[in-house]
Amino acid sequence: MNGTIDAPRRALTLGIALVLVSLAPAAAATPAGQVIFATGDVTAEREPPVPLAKGDDVLVQDTVRTGSAARAQLLMLDGAKLAIRPDSAIRIEEFVYASEDEEATASAVTSAGGDASVTRLLKGGFRTITGAIGKEADDTYEVRSAVGVLGIRGTDFAILLCGGDCDAADGGEPPEDGLYLGVTEGIIFFRNETGDIELRAGEYAFIPLDTRRPRRLDLPPPALVDPGEPADGARAGASPIAGFDSKLGSRRQPDVTGSRGNDGDADSQAPGGADAPDQPITVLDDDGTPIDITSGESPQRDPQQPPPGNRTISWSSGPLPALQVPGASGVGDNALSDYTLDAGGDLTGFVAPLASLRQGAENATFDIATSANAETGSDTVTLLRWGRWAGGTAGIVPDSGGNADLDLASQSLHWISSPDWMTAPAIPVTGTATYSLVGATSPTDNFGNTGVLGDASLVADFTNQQVTSTLSLTLGQSQWDASGTGVLGPLLDPARAAHLFEGLYDAVSVDGVGGGTGAFSGFFSDEGGSSDPSFPGGAGLTYTLQDAGGQTTVSGAAAFGNP
Repeated sequence: MNGTIDAPRRALTLGIALVLVSLAPAAAATPAGQVIFATGDVTAEREPPVPLAKGDDVLVQDTVRTGSAARAQLLMLDGAKLAIRPDSAIRIEEFVYASEDEEATASAVTSAGGDASVTRLLKGGFRTITGAIGKEADDTYEVRSAVGVLGIRGTDFAILLCGGDCDAADGGEPPEDGLYLGVTEGIIFFRNETGDIELRAGEYAFIPLDTRRPRRLDLPPPALVDPGEPADGARAGASPIAGFDSKLGSRRQPDVTGSRGNDGDADSQAPGGADAPDQPITVLDDDGTPIDITSGESPQRDPQQPPPGNRTISWSSGPLPALQVPGASGVGDNALSDYTLDAGGDLTGFVAPLASLRQGAENATFDIATSANAETGSDTVTLLRWGRWAGGTAGIVPDSGGNADLDLASQSLHWISSPDWMTAPAIPVTGTATYSLVGATSPTDNFGNTGVLGDASLVADFTNQQVTSTLSLTLGQSQWDASGTGVLGPLLDPARAAHLFEGLYDAVSVDGVGGGTGAFSGFFSDEGGSSDPSFPGGAGLTYTLQDAGGQTTVSGAAAFGNP
């Protein structure tokens, strides 16, 4: 299969199916709020990504990103206000709100059927004064992150996620990687598989990325203090929402009389009607130069430069002669500096383990070199991209030195990449999800033959942290079938991320003759549609198979969605 696979993207629960059918065509373009302030590179990831400026709608399922010198403030339809820090990314996964005299004005797949707000923090942080949603019931508002879920009871709080990308405060050591929380007013509660914690006004907590165990902090964490907050004596924990103090819904007096119109009451305005912040706001540009962003003017971004982010990449190939390996498949997380793309956004370089996630597995740097992307595809829902390098020679340099360059004259190196992200997706600890094939490369063998992947499935048992993979493909005149199980990263190596997986095919047959072997590796990805938003929306997998005699090796890549 090649290109976008046109397949159903959502499975609606029976209780809301009749309600949502009429809304489904417009759900992806449903407003959840508006931008009331933007400066620098602020974008919404859609198809294609678009720049955001003051007055623009923010839609359900938008991922809003801010650049290194950018900020944004959002006013949601329920009155909630979010101030997003630089180098941050949030996704509005669900937003349903019905005012007293209106029907629901925003919608997404939701099991509750009532008002709901679900935001996922992918990178960086924000502060918020919550609105009507969250005052009604504890389960109507959630902020999801890589380490767990946060709920509220009508509050003003700050949140920051550090994943090797948070700067040191006052020249000290960089903050420990994890999630930082602080409450100005109200109550928040955080939960994950290791426990839960409740925070009230003036309290702080930290959840490490590695242990994921919440712990209280006696003092405000320096990382949580946003240096770009209004320079008006704002304290750690004070609300950074310009024009509002820490008391929910109350207003500071404007610095300039009449700057908000005749009545000076921004709260009475519809989303997007608020003017620029009352107070002078100064931030540092990319080169360290202070700039005044009080006016709220947002420079236009170059549409040819989409916001960059980290990616997870899985690969597979036939024999690696330099390593005396009959076939290999590996997966690894790549920082922005680890991978390269061509003008079409297809992968031309990456870093990944040579064959295994297990402890001691060696990484290598892969380069398309003199080969080329012979077959590429993508899926518009999961945002997964895939392809295979063929022809010429691909460069492979192990971390230990030397080279394992791969001749691709008679085989291919297959790859699949996650969409951009700044932190890996959160993985549930309970439940089972069955994923369907939404795209794939054509399987290839080590004799220059190209086949067809007829069917494949991926079942994730999150309760036991296991995955099951099945494949059915034809190559030449032969029918290959394979099935096997694998486990998520931490069960292979405690240092590995939970969204990675690896397994072995313990049943491989060619034309009904068993005895073959195989391996697969892959990852789960956030993007995609699901009847249960706690499940990752997509998954990428690469595989390698050998027949019973070890003469023929088949490799390929597959994309999955629709859990």
